[in-house]
Amino acid sequence: MSLDPPPLGGLELSQNVDDGSHALRNGAARPDQEVEARNFVALPQPHLVPMKWIAFAAALLFAVPFCVRQASRSSGFRKFLVGLIAFDLLNPQHINIVSDALYRGDSRGIEVTSVDLMVLSLFAAQRLRRVRVAVRPRFLLVRILYFAAVVLSLTGSPDMERSFYSIWKIARMFFAFSVLADAFVEVELLQAALWGLGLGVLGQGLLALDQKYMHHMVRVLGSQAHPNSLAMLVNLIMPVAFALILAGRARWIASFVVLAAAMCDIFTLSRAGMLMFGCAAAIVAVGSLLRGVNLRKVAVLSATALAASLVMAKSAGTIIQRFTDAPKTSVHARELFNAAAEAMANNHLFGVGVNMFSFVLDHGGYADRLGIESGDRNGIAHHIYWLTAAETGYPGLVAYALLLGAILVAALREARRPGLTGDIALGLMAGLVAMYAQGLTEWVARQTTVSYCFWMFAAMISAFYATRTSQDRRAIA
Repeated sequence: MSLDPPPLGGLELSQNVDDGSHALRNGAARPDQEVEARNFVALPQPHLVPMKWIAFAAALLFAVPFCVRQASRSSGFRKFLVGLIAFDLLNPQHINIVSDALYRGDSRGIEVTSVDLMVLSLFAAQRLRRVRVAVRPRFLLVRILYFAAVVLSLTGSPDMERSFYSIWKIARMFFAFSVLADAFVEVELLQAALWGLGLGVLGQGLLALDQKYMHHMVRVLGSQAHPNSLAMLVNLIMPVAFALILAGRARWIASFVVLAAAMCDIFTLSRAGMLMFGCAAAIVAVGSLLRGVNLRKVAVLSATALAASLVMAKSAGTIIQRFTDAPKTSVHARELFNAAAEAMANNHLFGVGVNMFSFVLDHGGYADRLGIESGDRNGIAHHIYWLTAAETGYPGLVAYALLLGAILVAALREARRPGLTGDIALGLMAGLVAMYAQGLTEWVARQTTVSYCFWMFAAMISAFYATRTSQDRRAIA
């Protein structure tokens, strides 16, 4: 089955409409919840529509100017604002200027989130403070190439409006990257972001506990679109905390972040998530030992191995069953989606249009030729690289690979340097490897929360380079 089946009765219940972040949108809900939702559909709620616009207007007219004023004057408020951005990106509030909730592409409207408004406030505060960074944000060439490939894909798009949904999302991410890359040159703001991310993972862990033991959900999802989305998100963040623990630079929160991430991965029963958790932890362990061996690291790694053994002893049956008893229909559907994506890439030089895979699968004859069942005819490829090739062509896939590769190589270079930034970069690199590998089985990297986290990490890596380059220039002078 596809990642996010059609909404029940056309009801929009998600926190993020483009991602469908509600249990009822991804099959994780219990039957009694589904009945309750279907009954809820019949109840008119006209008062909900104007309220979101009132809240949006209030944010633009009052909250944003207030944040701009305070952030331009107070370093303490800037730290608070950056920390709040990092915390909120795991569960941003949103408004859809254009809503297309029934569409099953990766983007379902022209969306503006609370994170976007806070980033805009930070940008305006930077301009008021006349912040000047000696080295501009990195990855400009690969960003241009990728964006150009996405724009070129419009030549094959059967629905320009829906393709623009994704272009708008990419533009928002690029803007957030540029603003945060300038901000993270200040170490205090970088630390504030790490605190925010850590608290965000703890919040997802508490939600996972509540869903598991209070609501008895078989696969928890936190506030994300799908259990696999939660797994990928915490696996991005966890390695940074683990790297700081091994380096002896961690605060109290770091250990709880690692535990919460492990719990989320197990409770989601995401096969890729559990594998990538182990993979990311192993990369951090090896990388940290290469940076220097001491008794602390040996003790921490021994304790981690013991804890992992105890968890496996308790949960081995459930975990093994999840790997061995995967639904054959789900596996077959994923194979068909990937086959359709390959065919689209072969048939269209610049792809079928960004955000158009689901539409073209159903209306372009691919579902008919592959014999895809009616419930999956407008699904989405569960392979980020084939999905990218289908929608933007092989040129777009190359541009996307160059983008991912440039950021990963930069993280690796920074991870080889001594000091705090090197330890953080090691965790960033491990999280990126986990995300890239999980993309072989998921399209989750396109979702808003994961995209925010990815570009925040890219901004940190860019800031490390900018700081080091500025120091080198001062030393030469």
